[in-house]
Amino acid sequence: MSIYSFSFSPTGTSAKIMHGVIEGLSDVQDCNIICRDLTFRSVGDLELTDSDIVIAASPVYGGKIAPLVKQRLKGIKGNNARCIVIALYGNRAFENAVVDFASFMSDCGFKICGAAAFIGEHSYSTPCTPIASGRPDRQDIDDAIRFGAEIALRLKNCELREVDPTSLTDEPSPEEALLNFRNFVSAYQARQATDPVVILPQVDTELCDDCASCYDVCPTEAISPDRRGADPSKCIKCCACVKICPQGARIFNTPFAKTLSENFKERKSPRWIL
Repeated sequence: MSIYSFSFSPTGTSAKIMHGVIEGLSDVQDCNIICRDLTFRSVGDLELTDSDIVIAASPVYGGKIAPLVKQRLKGIKGNNARCIVIALYGNRAFENAVVDFASFMSDCGFKICGAAAFIGEHSYSTPCTPIASGRPDRQDIDDAIRFGAEIALRLKNCELREVDPTSLTDEPSPEEALLNFRNFVSAYQARQATDPVVILPQVDTELCDDCASCYDVCPTEAISPDRRGADPSKCIKCCACVKICPQGARIFNTPFAKTLSENFKERKSPRWIL
């Protein structure tokens, strides 16, 4: 039996949770664990067997898994291999991401035998507008290890069976916070309908020392070779370039950051089903 781990992780949150899950799986006997990073490359043509296990992790963008994940996994064939999907979200809500991920993997020929939602620092989080800042933290990693250990126990007891991913429900947010966010989104969409604005990461040329860290970390090659611009058709607003910049020269001024920071401060906890 082989266990494959796939993670798309521009800012490292999905990868940290996956590492914890893999640590929790360490007691699985006679097993080959194969880790694949989807951040910069696809899996290519990969055909599995029904004795294999896949654990796949993706950040949540707009209530669904990152669209690029589906592109990076499109060459995979499950052949009834078992699959566990993990969504990483920024402490607001994972919405349809888990079901979206599970449905995609099911269409690729997998049996969905587990699903989880963990929290990672939001792409839009900054020191001035913190949104799940620093997560996954030690508590989150311990939970990921525990999740991996539960998977290992199910495998040992031959109890890793299909589940209904729709049964994984989000932890409720305060009603006032949800109302505030809905009102903000409605107003924002109305403004965009009459005066659309494309927001991209900007560069403070006085701070930038041309180290090229941003260029190297971009998962879509959206940043221009001179590091001064970005292709709006490629940028997925993961903000990896912003978070990696050692000089703090890259900035992403989205109006969503303030409302997310103000309304979703209450710590949410990981949830999973097996």
